[in-house]
Amino acid sequence: MNFIIIVSLLISNLLAQSNQRPTQKKFESEIIEQTITRISDKMKDNKLKYTFINSFPNTLDTTVTNYDPNIPDAFVITGDITAMWLRDSTNQLWTYMEFVNKDSKLQNLVKGAITRQINQVLIDPYANAFNYQKKQSEWSSDNTTRCFLGVNVHAMSEHLHERKFEIDSLVAVLRLSYGYYKETNDTSIINFKYLKALQRILRTFRDQQADQTEQFKTFRFPYTFQRNGRSTDTVINGIGEPLKRTGLLRTFFRASDDSTIYQFNIPENAMASAILKQTAEMLSEAQLTWSLRKAAEPLIQEAIALSSEIRDAIYKYGIKDGAFVYEVDGMGKQVFMDDSNQPSLLSLPIYGFIEIDDPLYQATRKKALSSANPYYFVGTAAKGIGGPHIGANYIWPMAIVTQGLTTNDKQELRECLRMLVTTTGNKWFMHESFFKDNPSSFTRSWFAWANGLFGELVLKIDKEYPELLEEEYA
Repeated sequence: MNFIIIVSLLISNLLAQSNQRPTQKKFESEIIEQTITRISDKMKDNKLKYTFINSFPNTLDTTVTNYDPNIPDAFVITGDITAMWLRDSTNQLWTYMEFVNKDSKLQNLVKGAITRQINQVLIDPYANAFNYQKKQSEWSSDNTTRCFLGVNVHAMSEHLHERKFEIDSLVAVLRLSYGYYKETNDTSIINFKYLKALQRILRTFRDQQADQTEQFKTFRFPYTFQRNGRSTDTVINGIGEPLKRTGLLRTFFRASDDSTIYQFNIPENAMASAILKQTAEMLSEAQLTWSLRKAAEPLIQEAIALSSEIRDAIYKYGIKDGAFVYEVDGMGKQVFMDDSNQPSLLSLPIYGFIEIDDPLYQATRKKALSSANPYYFVGTAAKGIGGPHIGANYIWPMAIVTQGLTTNDKQELRECLRMLVTTTGNKWFMHESFFKDNPSSFTRSWFAWANGLFGELVLKIDKEYPELLEEEYA
């Protein structure tokens, strides 16, 4: 009897410890709390239940470090790094997008993040991460330049945490604004500052689409980057290998913050094409003042033209053997792989670039989730996509979530959910990555983007196959 009591107490204590939410939360939303209760009450598996309870609200609980509801203005950190990434902050808040019309406080938070992002783009469209206040970051010594009055000048400033140019950082800003508008029909975010930021984004994209011939003659480039570190953290010669103009946009870094092999990254370009089109649609249908409409019109036309040009180039240069490739140089060189971070080849339908049931996407998906992808790892704990950011044999939960978000197959969804809830290392959160044979060996215990993505997957399953939430997962 004493043994049974001790075991019961241990189990009770373990379950009590499984709720890892902080007592003092950074931001609270009534609709999110109601959703947590409604969905978690269905769950019989405690691993699933507590991973959802902890992960889904993690961005609101822990990363809204500075919020002024009156402006509004919101600074959202990534988790264990106290800087705001454009890409991460959009994805972190996207988790709650379907709820913003049901909670005015939550709506104002997202609006505040849009305000902050627009200001950040206007500070420097080539930066990927920003400080809340001016300060030296650990990357202040990076050798990164911009062209000013025909001269390359040092561009790292105290506003910036990091200055890696990634197409998806700028596209993420447009995506958050578009998603917010579609849910709320609130046109107040579309002001002259927003249009100025959009103009800056379009100009940056055109600069990174240009023929490099003249730039090489003068060595005057709109952006260069070098870092004294590992090869995936720097760019050869500061500018990368020569490219042929194709209509695609150059990106020096991927969504993982790793440098590209060939700078025409297909997932980054696909996301840009899709979101530029959506941005144009938003501006076209929004009820704007006469002066805003007049200022928006040429930007609408430019976004539509650029979106179409990128899409055409992807289908011309970005396909081989019946599947999309990952990166190309426009001169015949290609690489097939996929990375865990979004945008990825696996994630293309999420942004509206292609339908899930399109044969081209299905062929690409099948290849990405196989040994044809050098970063697809199979272990005793799970199987899934990793990437060069951490290295061999480390699977990213984010990639397993993306796999779940891009399938309608019930069995595949069940398997994705099982792998996710059995590989937290008994921490009840998503991590950046874990070793394929031992989930207790993981990186980043506090990674809000991955936590939010897990919440998105659970929301999808709750709508499509709610019975999966009532199963046990061993």
